Amino acid sequence: MHKHFQPTSRDIFPNTELRLSKVRTYGFDYDYTLARYTDKLPETIYTMIRDVLVKKMLYPPALLELKYDSTFAIRGIVYDKETGWLFKLDSNYNIAMDTIHYGREPLHDLEEVYSLHNGPHVAPDYFKNHLYQLNDIYSVPEATLLADIIQHFSDHNIPFHPRYLAEDIRAAGESIHKGDGISLSPLHTMIMNNIGDYLNRAPELLQILNTLKSEGKRLFLLTNSGYQYVDKGLTYMFNTPEWRDVFDVVIVGARKPGWYLSHRPFRLVPTSKSTDMQPWAPVDQFEDGQVYSGGNLMSFTSITGYSDRNVMYFGDHIYSDLRDPSIQKGWFTGAIVSELKHELSVIQRSEYRQRVSYIQLLEKILKYSQQETRGAEFMKLPAKEKEKFRNLLDVGRAERRRTRWKLRDCFNTNFGSVFRTEKYPSLFATKIKSFANVYTADLSNLGEYPSDFVFYPKRMEQAHETRMPEVDDLLDEILHDQNHTS
Repeated sequence: MHKHFQPTSRDIFPNTELRLSKVRTYGFDYDYTLARYTDKLPETIYTMIRDVLVKKMLYPPALLELKYDSTFAIRGIVYDKETGWLFKLDSNYNIAMDTIHYGREPLHDLEEVYSLHNGPHVAPDYFKNHLYQLNDIYSVPEATLLADIIQHFSDHNIPFHPRYLAEDIRAAGESIHKGDGISLSPLHTMIMNNIGDYLNRAPELLQILNTLKSEGKRLFLLTNSGYQYVDKGLTYMFNTPEWRDVFDVVIVGARKPGWYLSHRPFRLVPTSKSTDMQPWAPVDQFEDGQVYSGGNLMSFTSITGYSDRNVMYFGDHIYSDLRDPSIQKGWFTGAIVSELKHELSVIQRSEYRQRVSYIQLLEKILKYSQQETRGAEFMKLPAKEKEKFRNLLDVGRAERRRTRWKLRDCFNTNFGSVFRTEKYPSLFATKIKSFANVYTADLSNLGEYPSDFVFYPKRMEQAHETRMPEVDDLLDEILHDQNHTS
């Protein structure tokens, strides 16, 4: 790739063409979008769920010895509630066979997988009824805890049903995230009491939002988190308690993804700026400086008058933030995928790039060699020569497979890249492509682009189309010619 087009973690990557000049309204989720959490949060989630299981749900006290391993799981893998397997799916709902784990151990008996599914493909009904996809960053410690408990049960011959384990971990996770629905949840209380341990300051984000505001853009905050929690977080991140002034509308406790299709009314939330308020009164307009909870997409559009095709919403969760606004209203959507920082650092290593080039060379050799087996000259060869040639093809395929495993391990030795399987894009990457117009590692990257910038996606050739010369090669030729003629 030409040095001028080397992708970095400061880039925004387009799946579709997007003209920022068309965007009049920007919306933002809070958690893992505006809020930049530290690496301490996943460890705390793991520990708190583990403790709930032991202290409130009668799980073995020995589990209290389990410690969080941040290197084990990745976002986007799935958990099979019938078998207890963790694995990654590709864009065609095929299991990435080199990623299957039972507990912390790779599953080597692939015949068991083939007998269950009649091959690597997962049928839609099985996916719907038995698989749990771990789509957000909060679910990564849950996946690790699932594996650790299964490993403990397996090592100590403790019988269990994988579905009950998943349901218990999910219930424990809900209890620390949501609490009793009135007071702050245990997790939010922990974060608020130790705000500097869990949140990174981000004054540049406030500057970016103010710039958008000065350009005449309308801004709204739409989050499932409660007001006290968001207020504490943004006051710390932006270093000012007046963060609400930058938003035209602030909505907390939204209950996404149900928010997009529900008919739940909006409700005024008491804040320090609220005077003579009646939180039980119906809401038919949004007032500056006020905060609202609940509501629904239809009422939001009606009250604000925002035109659907001029709204862009940023979030980190495929289903809570991206799918429904994209499908139901045609909003532009931007996915925040923090894992891009690691993925890009791996992709840019010379070792990785050399292995990719090696695989591409192997695939070309295999392709052209197979073509030879279809020719008349090959048919005339003695049987032994034909067999020798086919054996060489098998050697090439085995080498290709080994090299792909090495590529996988560059990202994560258990599950590989968040975006790819051995052969195809991952299911997670496919959903990002389907429901997000653009994706990026950090929301602050929006500040790298002028308000009239146009994002152009890569042209993807179909299998039957002729591959054109690489643009980077053509650019090198043009620059070379210019240097020699000047």
